[in-house]
Amino acid sequence: MIYSFRQNNSGGYYIQPAKYIIVKDARDSEHAVEIAMAAGMYLHGVAAGSDCYCCGDRWYGMDYKFDTVEDAIADALDYDREQNEVPHYIVVDDLDVLDTVLE
Repeated sequence: MIYSFRQNNSGGYYIQPAKYIIVKDARDSEHAVEIAMAAGMYLHGVAAGSDCYCCGDRWYGMDYKFDTVEDAIADALDYDREQNEVPHYIVVDDLDVLDTVLE
């Protein structure tokens, strides 16, 4: 199973490491969250004061599941094609970045 986590542009901008963190080869959803967090995702940003309270938390920790990495990438590219300095997605496998794309 492939897990994808989408970043909200809290405050009107995206931050590193990417708009999407795509996790491959996780044991389960919980393990995927651990890997994504080690790659740069964080939770409860509004409560911590790092995210905009009106826009909401930057990361929700809710995963989207896909059968293949290609399906997860296609979904990420279909959702948002806005270009900026933040990579559109990264693919991680137990903390190793396998692929990064700046669209």
